[in-house]
Amino acid sequence: MKKVIDFPDGSTIEKQAVQWLIKLDGDEVLSPEEHAKLQRWLARSPTHREELFRLAEFWNDMNVLSELAVPLDRQREAGYRRLRWLRPSRLVVAAAMIVVSVGLVLLIVGESPVDSNGLYATAVGQQRLIALSDGSNVNLNTDSQIRVNFGEAYRDVYLLRGEAHFAVEDDREVPFRVSAGSGRIRALGTAFSVYVRDGSVDVTVSEGSVALERIGPAETPRETGAIAQVPAAEQFVRELGTLSAGQVATIPSLADTAGQTETLSNFGSIEPQEMLRRLSWTEGVLLFSGEALEEVVSEISRYTMAEIEFTDPEVGAIRIGGRFPVGETEAMFETLESSFGLSVTYLTEDRVLISAGN
Repeated sequence: MKKVIDFPDGSTIEKQAVQWLIKLDGDEVLSPEEHAKLQRWLARSPTHREELFRLAEFWNDMNVLSELAVPLDRQREAGYRRLRWLRPSRLVVAAAMIVVSVGLVLLIVGESPVDSNGLYATAVGQQRLIALSDGSNVNLNTDSQIRVNFGEAYRDVYLLRGEAHFAVEDDREVPFRVSAGSGRIRALGTAFSVYVRDGSVDVTVSEGSVALERIGPAETPRETGAIAQVPAAEQFVRELGTLSAGQVATIPSLADTAGQTETLSNFGSIEPQEMLRRLSWTEGVLLFSGEALEEVVSEISRYTMAEIEFTDPEVGAIRIGGRFPVGETEAMFETLESSFGLSVTYLTEDRVLISAGN
């Protein structure tokens, strides 16, 4: 194995936003280099932009932020109130805000089974915790969407895209079912994650157990986007098996099964360390243990709007390991340059080229 590098734990997005506000509030105008760096920071994900606006808008007595300092496209700018500058007397308070804002999540609490029904989504780079009306929790990963449809006799959640982790409140009288792709996961008092990609559904069980099922149109099974949208009476449902804590499996897309609809792939047990790695995103970090840089970048790309490319396959084969805070793409680039001698070039604000150093 080639050299493995541990990523340093960089500042949180909240801390970085405060640091930028302090710089913008200073007496000196940003240099061209700092201005370009700010633009790269803002372009990493919608979360970065929203955090800067959130902190700036928190105070009522701020001066107007100049468009030159933080230029945004008109469509995004129209969606926010005018930004204002922090007064020096507020900077200490704003910095202190990060202590309580780190890890802050949006909780949506209902009082009846249907109160939490509806659509919930995250943008690229966002994560969101949702408390459902039955006491269950859903942790949405980046660029994900669910539809909740609770009733008196059922608790149905549809994972329309992306990845989610479910901590299910036990209620054997009212089944909790997650439909994704052409599969369905029935919880048996448990915690598990579901990830939809290319029509296949990856399931990881960390607590309890789940029953896996194949669902689809009764006569001619086919994929129709994120989930087959046909009346239940016209669907076939086939048992695929049960997963217990520490086990994983993939429900392949119907297109990949060649008619073998009872087939599971990648079924097996995983070590606790691998389970920790798979679920690390729920703690706001990504864990790597010697994966190729190309694989690392593929995973990190889910959390940023930037397009990351390699000039040489050998660069993408470099092995990477360690903790990587979600949203800290810049920290990765700095580490690759300082520890590996690689060159990171911004072709545009949202297109990055990684190449061998000189």
